[in-house]
Amino acid sequence: MKKIVDKINKKELEYSEEERPLYHLNCAEILLMAANEKYNLGIEQNTIKAICPFGGGIQSEKTCGALLGAVAALGVLYAEELPTTNEKMKEMTKKLVEEFENEFGSLNCDYIKEHHRSEAEKCNPVKLRAAEVFDKVINED
Repeated sequence: MKKIVDKINKKELEYSEEERPLYHLNCAEILLMAANEKYNLGIEQNTIKAICPFGGGIQSEKTCGALLGAVAALGVLYAEELPTTNEKMKEMTKKLVEEFENEFGSLNCDYIKEHHRSEAEKCNPVKLRAAEVFDKVINED
C-alpha cells in the first residue's frame, strides 16, 4: 500500500504551485484511496468525499486523519452484514490503533505533526508509514 500512497502523493506535484492547493488530498483521503486500490474495496468517490473532514485530525489536530482513513478502510474490509457482532472488525480496528500508536507515539495529529512531519514533505512521511502499519496489521491476520 505504501507504493500506492506514494503515487497518490506525487500526483499532486504534477500541478503548479498555484493549482496544487485546489487538488490536494489529505491524509484520510489518501489512506482510504490507497486501501481501495490495493484491496479492491469498490469505494466510490462520494465515500472518499465523506472522509475528507477527517484530515488534519478532524480539521482540529485531534485524532490523526491517516489513522481515521485506515480505520474506514477496515470497516469496508471487515464489517459484516447485519445481524452480526462484527467481532473481526473490532479486533482488527483495535490492532490497527495499537500498532499506529506504537509507531507514532500518539494518535493525535498535533503530536504526530510535531514529531514525524517533514517541513519539506509535509505529512507525506506519516502517510507512508501509516500505510505500512495498515499492511502489517492486515498481513498478520
